[in-house]
Amino acid sequence: MSAYKQFLSTDVIVSPLVVNKSFSFEGSASFTTNGIGIYLGANYTSSNLLTSSLEYDQKLKYNSIKQLYYTNYIPNPISGSPYITNYLGQAIEDASQTNVYSRFYNYESTTLFQTNSYNYASNYGYERFFPTESAYVTGGGLLWGGIGIISIPKNLFGDYINPNTFRYKFLYNGKNELELFDNGEGIIVDSGKSVYGIINYQHGIITMTDTYSTYASYFTSSLSTPTCSFQSSRTIYETQYKCTIRPDEFNFSLNPSLISGSTDGTVYNFVTGSYFSPYVTTVGFYNEAQELLMVAKLGQPLPTSVTTDTTILVNIDK
Repeated sequence: MSAYKQFLSTDVIVSPLVVNKSFSFEGSASFTTNGIGIYLGANYTSSNLLTSSLEYDQKLKYNSIKQLYYTNYIPNPISGSPYITNYLGQAIEDASQTNVYSRFYNYESTTLFQTNSYNYASNYGYERFFPTESAYVTGGGLLWGGIGIISIPKNLFGDYINPNTFRYKFLYNGKNELELFDNGEGIIVDSGKSVYGIINYQHGIITMTDTYSTYASYFTSSLSTPTCSFQSSRTIYETQYKCTIRPDEFNFSLNPSLISGSTDGTVYNFVTGSYFSPYVTTVGFYNEAQELLMVAKLGQPLPTSVTTDTTILVNIDK
């Protein structure tokens, strides 16, 4: 025998809950196993013809990063003073602090550094540099005009990477160690506050675009023995169901331990007394078709009250 009671809207409360988790990865194999991509982008131009599918791939990555995060921070591609154009390419405003790209959105992590001025430095001294020179490979195998990219999958960083938690360490020149971290405002710096790139916390994208452009090759090399750590943030929603039992409800039990040894199902005398109160051990949740959806088990049997309401709170995280 079952008894059902309908939930009211006031009996169900949904509350957001932000949870964090720390991750740490060491070595290229660990990166690959967990889906963390390390890529190289390059600005190959017509004067430096593309000769392989790898170079085409690097050019696409370069253009994608430029479009998404840097279009307001690079100079006008046409010679002369920077200016804003309309969708037809016609100049609509002349100013030394604006450029042709300024109508695009660049997913800045903070408004502290928003500007459409080339090589703009805020009061904090940070600038969003992006290499625009034609890419070429040096005799030593280093790529100039290149950018390094780390792509962290969403199943790791959740809703976003927590600011001030990203760390990245790698070797360059085969022996020197460089450790980078985010400053909490979307800028990648070293211990001396020199700028090496940016991080987009919501996208899980880190770009290496230091002024020298040589670190990008080391940044993405499997020989750099990289280590990476960060803290993810994810919002889960906790649903609380308030199960209220009034004094005149659920006051009968079919527990076989209440039946005496007789064969006709006679219960013990104390069960029929006005002071008797059954114990609750399980709460079942049903849909409209009276199909059991889930079961909540209490830590210990709970006696119902014959004078006041008994309330059981069931919390579900999803």
